Amino acid sequence: MVSNLKSNNYVNTNSYGGSLRKQRIMNNLNYNEKLSLLHNLLTLTRVDHVESEIEMDFIYKIGKKLNITKIDIDGLLGKEVDFHPPKGEDQRIVLFYTFLLVIKIDGYLAPEELKFCKDIGFKLGLNPFAVSNLLDSMLDSIDNRVPALDVIKFFKLYHN
Repeated sequence: MVSNLKSNNYVNTNSYGGSLRKQRIMNNLNYNEKLSLLHNLLTLTRVDHVESEIEMDFIYKIGKKLNITKIDIDGLLGKEVDFHPPKGEDQRIVLFYTFLLVIKIDGYLAPEELKFCKDIGFKLGLNPFAVSNLLDSMLDSIDNRVPALDVIKFFKLYHN
């Protein structure tokens, strides 16, 4: 099943992250963590076999905020990059939220994208019940959105 999103649900990439705290968390990633994030975002954009210019533009904007050039991002295509999750839970939650933003930005949610997000949540060491319930909540909402604060609440609810 593919879910069609309303066109007004595109993410404003100029306010990526929504706060200085989130941007600071992203900038505190080391170089390998940044490349790992961007590589996995690129992989995510291809799991539904639909090339999306809006997804790529969003990833380039993320890369720019992380001080990674477009050339370096393009160089990640087709390469194997080791997965380097950050140590801090806050950083891992922000990264997961970034994946949620990418799957929504082109207006469609493909089953492959949802599975990829569940898998990446597991790789990030996030609570699988929180990840599944968060994705379900996103799909059940009228506009397929989950505000950033709700993401944090989901993970706090399931915190060990």
